[in-house]
Amino acid sequence: MRSKSLRLALALGLIATLAGCERPPAAPPAVLSGEPAGPYDLQLRLAPAAPLPAQPTRLQFQLQETTSGRPVSDLQIVHERRLHTFIVARDFSSFAHLHQEDSAPLSAEDLAAGRFGFDYSFPKAGRYRVQTEFTHRDRSWLKSFDLDVGEPASSLPQVVDLARSQTVGPYTATLSLAPAAPLVGQEVELLLTLARDGQPVSNLQLWLGSEVHAALWRMDLREFAHTHSYTPEMAAMMAQMQGHRMSAAESAAMMLTMSSKPAQLVFPGPAVPLRFTFPSAGMWVIFCQLAPGGEPVVFRFMLDVNAAPP
Repeated sequence: MRSKSLRLALALGLIATLAGCERPPAAPPAVLSGEPAGPYDLQLRLAPAAPLPAQPTRLQFQLQETTSGRPVSDLQIVHERRLHTFIVARDFSSFAHLHQEDSAPLSAEDLAAGRFGFDYSFPKAGRYRVQTEFTHRDRSWLKSFDLDVGEPASSLPQVVDLARSQTVGPYTATLSLAPAAPLVGQEVELLLTLARDGQPVSNLQLWLGSEVHAALWRMDLREFAHTHSYTPEMAAMMAQMQGHRMSAAESAAMMLTMSSKPAQLVFPGPAVPLRFTFPSAGMWVIFCQLAPGGEPVVFRFMLDVNAAPP
């Protein structure tokens, strides 16, 4: 009898093991929490929870104070929006810069609840980084989310393209640097020059308060930045900051004040300057968004940033 019981227990255990092997993969979490942690908690809900490529997915954000759980209802408007969202494929093959106001107005209920949302169709299967930026009490904050779309694919080596000219449709953008070899901690001037069918473009329009929006990631996604055209007003402000001892909070407040002002077109084309100081060495990917004739066009460049000599 004991022998039969033992055989029965082993058989049942084997059946349970085989059944466990056939279980479907765990469902994705219903709510994603933005990283890094801090005084603000930004949560992201996806509908459907497991997005599929080329199918609309609802991205719903909820912003609240971490300690109290109270919704953050008074975000500052910077470059005409309260919450900026950047979506990039892990292999940097696609990029989007999105906001709720692009498709639907923010209601009083949305604002009171700290709630923002929009639809997006991920172009292909794979891993994506969702990067958000918002400003509250004169300080900007970044939160990021990583998510998978569709069936996981085998990872392929990332392709490095250091070409200084990129063509999208009839437009060609050329990027020049000064200095030509960027170093960590040294300000670099990036000059974008835009042509259409070989002719210089002179009809650039403001897009979200700037002639160019540049989203910069280090290729390992451990660093991110968002910058804009370097106007004479910005140059004057930077000179003023260099001439006075200011705390980081004071400098950030000045930058935000300038970014919140009504924008004026300074660079109709073909050239638009930017300035940026790379915080770390490595391969960086830059997505530049311009709007010739009012229609946004995105160009991608890669830069190899070297460590400064000792």
